[in-house]
Amino acid sequence: MGSLTIQDLLLTPIYLSFILMATLVIRNGIKNKALRNYFMWGIWLKIFGAIALGIIYNTYYGGDTNLFFRDGGILWEILLKSPSLGFRLLFFTDAGDNSPEIFQYVRRIYYYTDQHSFAVLRISAICSIFSFNTYTINAIFFAIVSFTGVWCMFRVWYHLYPQLLRPLAVATFYIPSVIFWGSGLLKDTITLGALGWMFYGFYFGIILRKKMLGNILILLLGVWVSNAIKQYVLLIFVPSALLWIFLQYRNRIKSRPLRIIMLPVMMSIGLPAGFFAVNQIAGEQSQYSIDNVAANAKINSEWLEYVSEKQGGSGYSLGELDGTLGNMLVKFPQAVWLALFRPYVWEAGNPFMMLSALESLFFLLLTLKLLFTVNFVKLSRQFVDRPVLFFSLAFTLVLAFAAAITSNNFGTVVRYKIPFMPFYLSTLYVLRYHLKNSTKLF
Repeated sequence: MGSLTIQDLLLTPIYLSFILMATLVIRNGIKNKALRNYFMWGIWLKIFGAIALGIIYNTYYGGDTNLFFRDGGILWEILLKSPSLGFRLLFFTDAGDNSPEIFQYVRRIYYYTDQHSFAVLRISAICSIFSFNTYTINAIFFAIVSFTGVWCMFRVWYHLYPQLLRPLAVATFYIPSVIFWGSGLLKDTITLGALGWMFYGFYFGIILRKKMLGNILILLLGVWVSNAIKQYVLLIFVPSALLWIFLQYRNRIKSRPLRIIMLPVMMSIGLPAGFFAVNQIAGEQSQYSIDNVAANAKINSEWLEYVSEKQGGSGYSLGELDGTLGNMLVKFPQAVWLALFRPYVWEAGNPFMMLSALESLFFLLLTLKLLFTVNFVKLSRQFVDRPVLFFSLAFTLVLAFAAAITSNNFGTVVRYKIPFMPFYLSTLYVLRYHLKNSTKLF
């Protein structure tokens, strides 16, 4: 059953009017005039994506966005009937807690036993307090949260490369899949926002050490939200960020021979430190711990392949997974290629998949142009000399691998890949700029 009602038609225009006035005030307060239009375009594309996804899901797909809203509505109803109990459920109850005093209230909540999904419907319930439990308005609130993170992401790239204002804006604001899948009432929307907060807080608070208290708080907020909703994004971000730090300090060494020596030394320290951090954050029993990740990838892949076959989805195969880490890592190149550059145009079975196929084709052509116009040594040096590019590429490749190896379905990969798409495209544009200036090949 769909979540859109006459209430959406009546209240949404009113809320949009208030949001328009608020965004105009904020826009006029942005000192850098070059950024003002991108602020407006960015936030309204997000709002458009949230509304479009809601309409399409309610008329074509169905699925999790409606369940998140329905379950959040149940929490909202409980909050109205019993504020103390509702407050407890919103902030102090663990997912799956079937204590006798709350069981009669939570038994109707579909996602109650899944802690990551329960975090999303809690956010939806909080939004319902201000939206009169209206689906479209809740989705718009989600889109605004996502935009704050995307704006943070854009500000970091712009701070690093102000001369690339337009291409970086394209990479962060204008990728169609990110607009659509990263704007609605979904896990992916909040995850994208949290990723932007982590990127911003880490760069300004840890790398530059500016306004450290406020920026580290932004970083920690992103860590907390990412850990609550999609922990694997945090687990990929942390080792990538550690490598960024190591390279940053290595590049401050004035002696060139010492810098050359220190590179393998720091990498040999950074990689084990990253694995240790992942295990510490995930915990020994987590599905994302190093010991469990291969077995869980096999289970997830088989389940999604089964669902894809049953529902006639756009499935693919990377070969059989046997649940061992070695078997999984052998598929790394194939999986990364798939996540970055597939589906191909001829593999698209519907308009939404065709959109993703065209994006993948664009990514492939831009990547090939870079690879074929500069030698490998010069290209590699760009990543070593510019740690943010190394971070961005590491984050992209590992998340691309994770998305492809656990999915077996293009429709699922399209959603899983949206966090790395702005990073990868930004990296390509920055590389193109530096290589053009150094080699005159572009």
